[in-house]
Amino acid sequence: MKKKILSILLVSSLTMSFASSVFAADTPKLGYKWSSKNITYQNDGSNTVFKRLWTTGAKEWNDATVVNFSSGTNSNFTAGNKTVANATWDGIMEPVYNANKTFKSVKVWVNDFYTSQFEYISTDNAIQSIATHELGHALGLAHAPERTLSVMVPATFLSDGKFARLQYFPGIGDENSVNSIYNNNSLTSEQSILNENDFVEGKELVNLDVSWSKWYLNLKDLTRDADLVVKAKVTAQNGTVVTGENFYDYKQKSEINIQKVLKGDSALLNQKVTLYQMGGEDKNVVVKYHGTTPLVENDSVILYLKKIGDNEYIPINEDVSIFKVGTNEQLINLQSLKIISELTLIEESTH
Repeated sequence: MKKKILSILLVSSLTMSFASSVFAADTPKLGYKWSSKNITYQNDGSNTVFKRLWTTGAKEWNDATVVNFSSGTNSNFTAGNKTVANATWDGIMEPVYNANKTFKSVKVWVNDFYTSQFEYISTDNAIQSIATHELGHALGLAHAPERTLSVMVPATFLSDGKFARLQYFPGIGDENSVNSIYNNNSLTSEQSILNENDFVEGKELVNLDVSWSKWYLNLKDLTRDADLVVKAKVTAQNGTVVTGENFYDYKQKSEINIQKVLKGDSALLNQKVTLYQMGGEDKNVVVKYHGTTPLVENDSVILYLKKIGDNEYIPINEDVSIFKVGTNEQLINLQSLKIISELTLIEESTH
């Protein structure tokens, strides 16, 4: 009850800054759910601190909605923490989907590479918000618009250093959507993020959902955090590599030739480096992330990159940091689909 009162007070105090209709909107749905509102999860937190994150997050959803999370032994739904330095997400869900719009299995992780950092430790409830966010995905929620009163906004921090989630517990829109999902015995009318073409016969289907460490407000902030900003051409698409035992370890590998260095090591000009994007497939599974657009041979792009190894890079927040060069040297951002000129991009990145 105290949290609901706080939520109402926050709405009242912020309506001068945001349209009231945003706060009234229900959180978007994935179109997938568990077959029952009584859900057992296995708490695999590596210590009492991480176990408490999942226990608290489950209680938040239990108190706010019709679902009933309980901790027990369930190999089909596990929650824990991993140390993943070569990523820009601080939380992730790895769901395996059934064709009938239900979850077959789910794993949710908090990335303790980030949660051990000062900004997370020093910001009240930042870490808790990640666990509660990922459990929201595991109930069938998609991302809410940024800067709304929802734990489902897509990042923990804004690129100006402010806490991105105005609350760390489920908001009214989150509650409404979860209750709608689990009070409805059928999902046939729900629009899904996936379609029949996504399923490959004989293979499991995984569609990752993440909490980004940062939500970028402008190109200047993105440039600041990038190890390398380049204009490049894709010279080869080298298929899927799997670097570990988890679904987030599936990567689509490309070779790019650097044509212009906008930030970073100028010695890389006219050199080839390796680019990894999230997702891929092998003989057993297809792994997708809806915010990743796989690059193909001969694509010309401008990229904002994080270095993960010797001449190996990933795009920061995937499509957020990829601008594809089109006609008349205009660029289209693969996440927002907004068009920008190369000159404007360079100016906005440096001023």
